[in-house]
Amino acid sequence: MGIDQFFRSAALLLALFTISLLTIGAQAQDRERAILVLDGSGSMWGQIDGVSKIEIARGEIAQMLTGWDKNIDLGLMTYGHRTKGDCNDIELVVPPQPLNGNAFQGAVNSISPKGKTPLSTAVRLAAEEMRFTEERATVVLLSDGLETCEADPCALASSLEAQGVDFTAHVIGFDISANEAKQLSCLAENTGGQFFLAGNSGELTEALAQTVQTIAVTEPEPAPEPVVVAEAKPEPAPAPAGPQGIQALAKLCETCDFLEKDVFWYLYEAKADANGKRKEINRNNNAQPIFETGQGEYHLGAKYGEAYVSSDFTVSAGQLTEGVINLNAGNLRVRAEAAPGGTSLNDKMFYYVYEAKKDLEGKRKEVSRSGAANHVFRLPAGEYHIVAIHGKARATADLTVEAGALTDHVFDMNAGYLRITGVPTSGAEPLKDNQFYYVFEAKKDLEGNRREVDRSGAAQPLFRLSAGDYHVVATHGKARTSFDVTIGADQLSDETVDMNVGYLRIANLLAEGQPPVDKDVFYYVYEAKKDLEGKRKEVDRSGNAKPLFRLSAGDYHVLATYGNSSVTADLTVDAGALTDQTMVQNAGVLRAETVLEEGGAALDKGVFWYVMSGQQDLEGKRAEITRSGNAKPIFRLKEGSYQLNVRYGNETYSFPMDVSAGEVKDASLLLKK
Repeated sequence: MGIDQFFRSAALLLALFTISLLTIGAQAQDRERAILVLDGSGSMWGQIDGVSKIEIARGEIAQMLTGWDKNIDLGLMTYGHRTKGDCNDIELVVPPQPLNGNAFQGAVNSISPKGKTPLSTAVRLAAEEMRFTEERATVVLLSDGLETCEADPCALASSLEAQGVDFTAHVIGFDISANEAKQLSCLAENTGGQFFLAGNSGELTEALAQTVQTIAVTEPEPAPEPVVVAEAKPEPAPAPAGPQGIQALAKLCETCDFLEKDVFWYLYEAKADANGKRKEINRNNNAQPIFETGQGEYHLGAKYGEAYVSSDFTVSAGQLTEGVINLNAGNLRVRAEAAPGGTSLNDKMFYYVYEAKKDLEGKRKEVSRSGAANHVFRLPAGEYHIVAIHGKARATADLTVEAGALTDHVFDMNAGYLRITGVPTSGAEPLKDNQFYYVFEAKKDLEGNRREVDRSGAAQPLFRLSAGDYHVVATHGKARTSFDVTIGADQLSDETVDMNVGYLRIANLLAEGQPPVDKDVFYYVYEAKKDLEGKRKEVDRSGNAKPLFRLSAGDYHVLATYGNSSVTADLTVDAGALTDQTMVQNAGVLRAETVLEEGGAALDKGVFWYVMSGQQDLEGKRAEITRSGNAKPIFRLKEGSYQLNVRYGNETYSFPMDVSAGEVKDASLLLKK
């Protein structure tokens, strides 16, 4: 091989190697990435309709994940969740990666709000994690407040937009004021993102759903085609002045005007790969965008709510092609009333849209959903089955959506309301904790059971129910009562429940005059009355050192145990009153160990203990009180005399021992023959 041929071959190999590296790099960057920045500051414990904002966010994020585009890697970042007052408390909980819904939701559920709101730094760190200066990067910020760490979100947004290749921040302001919204929205606006206001769970559902729709990849990029090294071709002549490309226009029907909002566009290469997927070139959320392109064939898709239609278009040199898409879609506007012509329902509404046709198993395919009280669904023309839910009230309708038309439907929810207030006794202040309510259908089945409709652990719950008859069970600790109630459509039933409950607080002493013991106590509460076999029914129990029992007013028998010591008491609990009971064990504590020689180290294994009664019975036998296999056991015993039998090896050693009430006694026993 000549030297010239050698260098030509080497140059070709080097070119092929370089192109291969570039191809590998392109493959590594094929997947788009996004990070959800979730507010973990202390204010997220604030409540909306009795539910904390962090709990609402967890539930709605779970819904968001079900619609997430599997072609987009998703990460999770949060702030203010570990310490209070720390502006550096920011953590990338889940790096951007293919979505594992269960693992991601588990990470969301583990966030416990505590501290400040360094949202600007969190967004910047999320952008840097995705190498926003080199690749397309998207951040979704969900926050219930403004920056509290002396940073400017607006300035940050401008900086990220200037430095980024294609950086976008979508922002959801959750339960914030209009003034706060003005300050927060610039983070989205300055990066070309969208800003949403959400004041409740329904609006948060809608905001997250629209965000997912905005960043979804309808068709992922195809696998790279084989690299072909070809001779360089001359550059095409420069395009003439003026836009060359596609003017995207969408309409709902053949004779309808072009849409001026709510359309999202995707531009792809015309050629599809073996899997039918096309490479995305561009996307735009303007209603009538112009895509500037080179000459050639393109595939253009328009999305309007749940309607999606695409078509092929040709761009000629110097020409602006009209890419007109007929979506063949209409609008369905839904709202609900508690009764016909009655109260309009403005909260706790949820709508599900299904295809009208059922599959072989009798199920319908879900098309869309919304938690907004009044919502407009954008749907392909056709037949649909709609389910409306308000608390536990439910209504359905079969509706037709026509292309270019608005279908209005008002649901009659036939719903009423039940508000319950529990009191310990008639005329007393309402109960504020440890209340639980179960709502059952009034009618029993053939086995005498009722179907549960709803339940709540709120102190004063408001149940939303279909009009009808119900049976309600109320519990407060171990106190329990029930009542029947009829709920009328568009009516509120206010029920005050007398729980007839009293309180029993118990303290346990080793001996009179000593402070209560703080551990190793167990209490059992029984009904005072015995059955025919002389046994009492257990009502409650607790391992707390100083428990507070909530009991129906009446007479009780209480057993308090402390190790091998126990004591009982009979007492009465009065409705609305607190009974304080002190249980005196007249017991002591014996801490024991063994040694093999005077002053020697205590044995730490191979020792077994038996605590026997001090007195023998008529047959000369002692009763076993307790035993232990610990080398250094702690015995809790009634005041009195005992015999300790210690087994070590093949030998058993016996020691008399006295225990005094209130005494903590240490015994080091010498094992000798």
